[in-house]
Amino acid sequence: MGTTVKIDITMYGIAEVLHWCHDRNKGRISGVDTAGFEKMKALLAEKPQSGDYFTLDQFWKKKVTLELTEEEVATIDRCLYDIPNFDNEPLPQIRHKFWPKQVVTH
Repeated sequence: MGTTVKIDITMYGIAEVLHWCHDRNKGRISGVDTAGFEKMKALLAEKPQSGDYFTLDQFWKKKVTLELTEEEVATIDRCLYDIPNFDNEPLPQIRHKFWPKQVVTH
């Protein structure tokens, strides 16, 4: 198993990742059935069933720290980049969260 990376993300971000990696993927990119993806599904399943705007707003803005393997991060990055390009759509805004940190050189 590879090294893990801690990523801070909102519940809305998790919903976006699952949307692109599961709903829109249709088998084009493999590796979306790992433990990290199952944890994201479990977190999203905690969504309140009430129609109360305030409660739902708080849920979507709640931040969590996910511990994902480098392979999972690379898979998410591919899903957020390749799938929109397959379908000729703009890249999702959440994508910038998964770009590797650039090395600053002076």
